[in-house]
Amino acid sequence: MNRKTLAARMEDARVILNASFTDNPMFVPVSAEEFHFQAKEMKAILDTRISVVLMRKGAPVGAVIAIPDLNPLVRATGARLRWSTPWHYLRYRLTRRRAVIIFQGVMPDFHGAGLNPLMLWHVLSAMKQAGYHKVGGTWIADVNAASLRQLEKVGGKPLHRLHLFRKALA
Repeated sequence: MNRKTLAARMEDARVILNASFTDNPMFVPVSAEEFHFQAKEMKAILDTRISVVLMRKGAPVGAVIAIPDLNPLVRATGARLRWSTPWHYLRYRLTRRRAVIIFQGVMPDFHGAGLNPLMLWHVLSAMKQAGYHKVGGTWIADVNAASLRQLEKVGGKPLHRLHLFRKALA
């Protein structure tokens, strides 16, 4: 992934997201327009060194999309655009040490082939090389045993549980 191929790789990531998350609770497939609307701001801050889209014979088969953790910048600016924001942004770029994995997924035909551990190893190695010291992730459903196991294998520790509730309105 690099700046020249970013648009194509993000579309590949969307395809992988929709296919790999289809059995996850509460997941709704994302159209190209929705994905790119949500991701357009993310593209500006994406560190292409710490994301990967795995291709096989020209087709996307897996992805790990990560971004630098923006919380320190948001905190420093008070979540407001001010005259001091460029200075805070420069300081943030020089001192950022934590990344966040937005999502990881493998196309269903390739589940169990060892691609997710390979991609995680690549991304975590790239993060170390880029100067990151910590990584966090977004929620993983309790029923997603494979993803939970992958994070356990790389030494990830859960911070808290997320509970989803449902009630019939019959």
